[in-house]
Amino acid sequence: MAQEPPANSTQIVLDNFEREELGKGWAVQTGEWKIQAGALQAKENPADHHSAAARYVVETSDAVYQLNFELSEGTKAFHFGFDPVPGELDKKGHLFSVIVTATGWKLMKHLDKNHPKEDPNEVLSEVSHPFEAGRVYTMRVTTWGPTVKATIEGSAPLTGSHPTFSVRKPTLVFRVVGDTVMIDDLSVWAASN
Repeated sequence: MAQEPPANSTQIVLDNFEREELGKGWAVQTGEWKIQAGALQAKENPADHHSAAARYVVETSDAVYQLNFELSEGTKAFHFGFDPVPGELDKKGHLFSVIVTATGWKLMKHLDKNHPKEDPNEVLSEVSHPFEAGRVYTMRVTTWGPTVKATIEGSAPLTGSHPTFSVRKPTLVFRVVGDTVMIDDLSVWAASN
């Protein structure tokens, strides 16, 4: 479902995957990522012993991110999130993610891998909501300073805040646990100053 671009913003990413290869800006770490029928298809490879992970390089801070996704029957989880720009935080690991499963979704601040006991994973917002396999949903995530808001049509929104969220973010992080997730129509709008 298309949504209006946010006010006072400039579109810096528009990717509809109408090509054969992932191409410039994409980096695959683990799993199987391929373009098929005009969409990005991603799934975990059990031999990796890690969720399927890929990143798209684009630096953002205050921005709006939108994508379409579709879970399959074997999808355990789909993560869309961010890392901090190296050197901006005294932290090792991901910044935060929006995590979708068949039964709900949540906004999670990720642990500091160097100090997991002092700075553990923290669920900032969680909503129980069924996400049907084979149905396309539109997710929109807005980052504004330390605050994050995420919406998916038909569900209550997620909101959360943490001081670390206001740092610059060098990439978009995509992860898939289990079987195939389809991703399409990726857009990013940066706040105009």
